[in-house]
Amino acid sequence: MQKKSLIKWNRKIHIYLGLFLLLFIWLFGISGLLLNHHWEFSNSWEKRKVSSYDKTIEISKERDKHILVHEITDKLKLNGSIVNLKYSTDSAHLNFIASKPGLRYEIQAGLKDGKIMIKETKLDEWEVMRSLHKLRNPTPKELGGRHQPAVALIWSISMDIVSIGLIIICLGGWYLWWQAERKRFYFGLISITGGFILCFYILFF
Repeated sequence: MQKKSLIKWNRKIHIYLGLFLLLFIWLFGISGLLLNHHWEFSNSWEKRKVSSYDKTIEISKERDKHILVHEITDKLKLNGSIVNLKYSTDSAHLNFIASKPGLRYEIQAGLKDGKIMIKETKLDEWEVMRSLHKLRNPTPKELGGRHQPAVALIWSISMDIVSIGLIIICLGGWYLWWQAERKRFYFGLISITGGFILCFYILFF
């Protein structure tokens, strides 16, 4: 009786958790295909819209680049993940990229005169999907004491839910296979063995 009850609840979890995660899994799967292939219809880079402009702000004498970059982005009212953060060879400029899905800012900040050169690149919905696939949580140092943007925080939590949900679905599927009748058990054994062999080959060879 206990075994039947466990199987029953496992199936319910498998079904309803799968339905809850359905669009997330599709989104993750489609964006993975877009990253792995270069289909013409999704060639966002060729369709990008680029504009350049300058702004002038007051910059403090602080020279910690992580603190400086947050000061600059706050004053410019920009948000997004910060990458490629570095000083110029003469330390007179701080260069970095602030990006979020579909939008990218290349920043070159003059630390002496406060002149900011901004190159803005806008991309289409296909690139948004690619970006979501690669989006990651910033480190505490990158955040610099600031709160993570609401959209990025929601997406980050969603990805945690998807990851945990997929683990639960896989474990539930494993249990259902283990309890299956002999014929289905052997078919499942072939499937899981093939998957393990392919995964270990990719990881270690």
